[in-house]
Amino acid sequence: MSNKALSLGSMGSAVAGILVSGSTNATPIVITLAAGHGLKNGDRLALAGITGNTNANGEWTLASVGTTTATLVGSVGNGAHGGTVRAAIVLDTTPTMRNHSAALHTFGNMVGTVDIEAYESYTDFAAGTNTGGAIAPVLSPSFGTNSAGSVSTPAKTTLTAAATNAGQAAEVKLARYMRTVCTAYTSGTFGAVLEA
Repeated sequence: MSNKALSLGSMGSAVAGILVSGSTNATPIVITLAAGHGLKNGDRLALAGITGNTNANGEWTLASVGTTTATLVGSVGNGAHGGTVRAAIVLDTTPTMRNHSAALHTFGNMVGTVDIEAYESYTDFAAGTNTGGAIAPVLSPSFGTNSAGSVSTPAKTTLTAAATNAGQAAEVKLARYMRTVCTAYTSGTFGAVLEA
């Protein structure tokens, strides 16, 4: 049996690791992704914050994944794309399921600050809050700083990234939804992958 790897994306500026900038008013919906997302066919993705083409919001299985596009299986567009999109991987298939342990591998040479966010409900994910009891995902205390979150912030582990600590690994407790976001950027790139 081989391990399963799921990408939390990559970034080279103060953005989310998986960045969605468009969605087609078509059947099925095709989303536009920033290069370096690392997603593949069969991965599960949650989207929120899309206006106009509101049918793109929700949880989706991805197909026809390319360098900058992916199809949302079973979707039907209903308008022009708008809004500020939030994207997170959905951890609901074996062996990467909520409350399971996995290895988090980081890579790159970024100088900056990255949050690894965890959410237990779609409502919390869409709002960027923690009312559903998510915990900071990283269990290794030397990896970063854990925050429990609140009614206005998510549960997260904050990593101060530097060229000297690239290529770290840590044990994480998986939440239903997880994402990475660069909150302070100086230089370089950062990426993260979950492996279970």
